[in-house]
Amino acid sequence: FGGIEALPDWLGNLSSLRRLYLSGFGKLKSLPHQLQLLTALEDLTMQGFHEIEALPEWLGNLSSLRRLCIRSCKKLMYLPSVDVMRSLSKLKRIDIANCSQLETRCERESGPEWSKISHIPRIYIYILMI
Repeated sequence: FGGIEALPDWLGNLSSLRRLYLSGFGKLKSLPHQLQLLTALEDLTMQGFHEIEALPEWLGNLSSLRRLCIRSCKKLMYLPSVDVMRSLSKLKRIDIANCSQLETRCERESGPEWSKISHIPRIYIYILMI
């Protein structure tokens, strides 16, 4: 099962969309560019983007974003820049689960990505231990 390889172009026309759950894009190496047009989006969940290593700087265009949930993104290591993350002034919660590289990089105080999320009121990092 390879999953979906692209989002339809018309997705960017859903300017009033507030909640989006994306899953099954295991082959994509970047987030679909149409997402940056969804400026009313308040809740974004992305799951199973196995090839993405970095979230794009245009994530800052999602000015209404209140919650960002990132799950099962095996290679994800980098969030957008500190300036971009801080520009998301409505972002109140970030959840990171089953993203081992990003989890390590977001460790409180010591992780290289920590400064990008430290201002967010609710940070949930779920580390799977076996």
